[in-house]
Parts: sequence; C-alpha cells; structure tokens
Amino acid sequence: MIVVVWLLSIAPLAVHAKPIEQRIDAQREAIASTQAEREAAQKALAVGQERLAFLEQKTRELDTERAALEKKRQALDEREMQLQAGLAKHRDDLMRRLRAAYPLTRGSILQAVLGDGNALQANRDLRYLQALIHPVQDTLRSLEAQQIELTENRAAIVVTERSLQQAGERLDAHNQTIREALDEQQRLLAHLGQTLDEQQQALKSMLERKRRLDREVAAARREAAKKTPLPDKPTSDRPVTTSGIPIAGQIRRGFGESLPSGQLRTEGVEFRAPAGSPVRAIAAGTVAFSGPLKGWGQLVMLRHHDNYLSLYAHCRSLDVSKGEQVVRGQTMCSSGVIDADREGLYVEVRRGNRPINPSRWPAWRTALND
Repeated sequence: MIVVVWLLSIAPLAVHAKPIEQRIDAQREAIASTQAEREAAQKALAVGQERLAFLEQKTRELDTERAALEKKRQALDEREMQLQAGLAKHRDDLMRRLRAAYPLTRGSILQAVLGDGNALQANRDLRYLQALIHPVQDTLRSLEAQQIELTENRAAIVVTERSLQQAGERLDAHNQTIREALDEQQRLLAHLGQTLDEQQQALKSMLERKRRLDREVAAARREAAKKTPLPDKPTSDRPVTTSGIPIAGQIRRGFGESLPSGQLRTEGVEFRAPAGSPVRAIAAGTVAFSGPLKGWGQLVMLRHHDNYLSLYAHCRSLDVSKGEQVVRGQTMCSSGVIDADREGLYVEVRRGNRPINPSRWPAWRTALND
C-alpha cells in the first residue's frame, strides 16, 4: 500500500471534503424525494385525466339522451297538433250531422212526445239520429283518450328533462372540479420540474467542487511525497508467517518493496489473512484514532513510548475507541479487505511523522519473533 501523505498533511483539505460529500449525499436524497413526488403527481394527473375522460363520455351520452328526448317531444307536439285538428274536424262533422238531422226529426219526435204524432216514425228517426251521432262520438272519445295519453307523455318528458338537467349540472360541476384539480397538478408538475432542474444543477456544481477538492488533495499528496525522505531499504529478512501479533498470517509485501507500477514503494507491511481475523496491538499504547479515514478504510492508530506510532488499516470492525489504553497483544479490531480484492491487513510504523522500516522498532522485532 502507498501512504502518500501523513494524516496531518491532508487534514485541512479533508475537513472541506467531508462536508461537501455530506452535502452531495443530502442533495441526492433531495433529488430522489423530488423525483418520487413528481412521479406521484404524474400518477395523480393520469388518474384525473382518466376521470375527466369518463365524465366527458357521460356528458356525450347525456347529450345524446337530450337529443332523443327533444325528438320525442317534437313528435308529441306534432301528434298533439294532429289530435287537436282531428278533434276539431270530428266536432264540426258532428255539428253538421246534428244540424242536418234536426229538421228531419224534430217534428216527429215532438209530436210523439205530445201524443199527437206517429210514435213508430219518431222511434225510427231517433235511431237514425243515434246511428248518425254514435260513430262521431266514438271517434271523439278515442281522440280524447289519445289527448290524455299525450298529456301524460308530455308530463313524463318534463320529469325526464328535469332529471337530465340535474344530471347535466352535476356533470358540469364534476368537470369543473376535475379540471381545476388537473390545472393544479399541472402547476405542481411544472414547479417540481423546475425544482428538480435546480437541484440537479446544484448537484452538478457540488460534484465539480468535489472534483476540484480531489485534485487539490492529490496535488497536496504529491507535494508531500516529494518532501518525504526516501524510505529505508526493503526488509531483507521478512518472515513467511507471523505468530498472531499483529495478525496470524503471511507477509505479502514488505516495507520499501516496489508496487506493481514500479514507480512507488510501500511505506508499511501488508499481511495476507482471512477477513475477520483478530488484529492485536504490537505494543502497549493509547488509541489516537479509531474510525473511517479516506484511503485507509477503518483505521486504528496507536501512540507508543518514544514517539512511535503504529497504524492498522482496512479493518472490518473496530473494538477500541479514541483515548482508550491498550496492552500488548490486545485485540483492537478484525481484518478486512484491501483494495477490494485482497483479504488482509496493512500495518505502518512511524516515528513522528515519518514512516520507518518496522524492523527498526524493537517492539516489532519482539512481536514477530515470538
């Protein structure tokens, strides 16, 4: 592993980088919330549009019923005019028949009544008069019955018209309500769209700022690397396995060895061990740091006697906290994964701010030789 710069060297930039990352996460959450709200508004708009389409269909059906009712009323009007004309015609016909029959029958009938005429003739005249009048009377009664039916139909049309009018008013009210709701949804969608655009623009600005900070951090690390003295020569007598301090495993890469790039050398020791293996303190000391740190993963830093520091990086879990006193061999954490593909632990020994070959620290030699 490459330790490009000491913790104190990157602290000022890290202070700025952490808040911007928190703001980026918060902005992304706000964008997700706005998108969810926008999707909900779009669904509500779709439901409203379906409801409006249904009401418009009902309105068309109501208009069709109104048109049919208007035709029926026109037919009734025409039928009523025909009946009225028929009634008038048959009444006139009856009056003509009565006028024509009256001169013929009035004498014989009066004479029969007064006992001075021929009763048989009067009876024949009366039957003739009845035969003359009855068909007209039957026709008049039929026409009057049709007139009553027509009146009832007209009354039913009035009731139906009133119902249709009320239904139309209700539909109009529903249409108005839904259209107002749709307008409100459209305004909400427009507002959410504008808000989403602003949030995405703000996120873009934050990401750009973070990229600038990352470039500044990288530049600071390169500058610090230039000022750091060259490390001691590589360890020549590294053991193949360790007894359990700091971890039970094998040394994969020793101090000062070239990295795959060939341009940099490691400033610590990388151990190969199964993830979750116990990590133990090389020597007694005080926990100076315990937590996540960019580039180190979960990190434990111990401060020891004579200004020595030991760092245990890429841990899976932490069992100690800052300020805690630990003794030699005490379990402080468990090992994790290095660079996402190698299980193990990275350990670095420093004296002051300078990484040193761990073999120069007596506690290291004691731990690895146990």
